[in-house]
Amino acid sequence: MTMDLLQELQLRTHHLTPTDVLRVMGYSQPTPSAKTHYLGVRQSPYLGLEGEYRDERFGERGFLEALCRSVGIDETDSRPAIDSVLERLAEDRAAYRHWLFADTDFVRRSNPTTPIFAMAFTEHLRRLKFPLGFWRLSWEERLAAACQKAREHMHESGGHLVTWGEIQRYHYVFAEGRSIVISPLGEVLDERTDFDPPKATFGVEGSDQNLGSLFTDEND
Repeated sequence: MTMDLLQELQLRTHHLTPTDVLRVMGYSQPTPSAKTHYLGVRQSPYLGLEGEYRDERFGERGFLEALCRSVGIDETDSRPAIDSVLERLAEDRAAYRHWLFADTDFVRRSNPTTPIFAMAFTEHLRRLKFPLGFWRLSWEERLAAACQKAREHMHESGGHLVTWGEIQRYHYVFAEGRSIVISPLGEVLDERTDFDPPKATFGVEGSDQNLGSLFTDEND
């Protein structure tokens, strides 16, 4: 049902510009953020419900409901489809988030001059996320995607990470403490059952917020 609603929206809006659609929804002067959100809805498996879209008119669900109405999709069809998307999104957010770790063998005690704030603000460079719902793929599909992501990251980074050094290997982390070791060439090498690399954090005194997390997006 999720994909049916997405496909129906794409079908009914493919000949319209974002401005056309948004004006029917009630935007007299569509903002750039509204246009961006609309285009994201048309491409997202969660129909934009995974974001944090806010403006004076709609939130995530309100925007999607208004979009459905504007293109003539009956509420009796759209409401259960939207509920289904939200249920799937909740499951995906509750599931363990798979990730890829670019391992440089960095050890703080051997690099005492590296400032902790620099480590915290570049931590995201070595912790690479897979999309929400990645866990639903088969083991073979996930492992192949992890190897491909390692190869692509190695190519894009040139094998070097700011602050952390030269990449020696990757870890596809698929459960707490469990990882598949992947070479820089994207080849499976080994499995670890005790993988737990330290995470660099940096915050302001009196605050629980890790300032380094400002460079990451939970929905990537």
